[in-house]
Amino acid sequence: MQRDIGKPLFDLVLLIASAAAFALSTTLQNVEIVGDLSPSFFPKLISGLIFLFAIPCLIKDIREWRAAGGGDADGERLGSARGLAQWVLIVALTVGYILIFEAFGYIPSTALFAFCSVIGLAIVSGTWQEMGATARLKAVLMAVVFAVILAVVIFYVFTELFEIPLPD
Repeated sequence: MQRDIGKPLFDLVLLIASAAAFALSTTLQNVEIVGDLSPSFFPKLISGLIFLFAIPCLIKDIREWRAAGGGDADGERLGSARGLAQWVLIVALTVGYILIFEAFGYIPSTALFAFCSVIGLAIVSGTWQEMGATARLKAVLMAVVFAVILAVVIFYVFTELFEIPLPD
């Protein structure tokens, strides 16, 4: 087992970011909208749930990191480099998603973000190189299906069920 500090660090950053998002959501103005929910309800709910679910992940990942102990130096460097590359990829994709969100609309930008995340993480983690040509094709097709279904379902839930408009 290789010792990779990336997972516990990611969990810690997730805890801090979700706490900051929760704090920022309390500053949203209360405006009259249809229903009993304030504009800050969903940001508070989501950031609070992320915070709560990140705590056991952090504990588990710290235990695994401590248990991994030694390990070979080359394996540690490779795991560390892959962990850093995954971080950089997700941050870059998230920034790109934020930049194209309004221009492209919700469904295309979210589907593109989900697809690039899945395929990009497969490439950066090294699993892409281990796949054969047919497995890669199948992975790309499954990523397309996943990305489109995810974007459409979330769009439907927010626009139809919650009546929260998203950019078309």
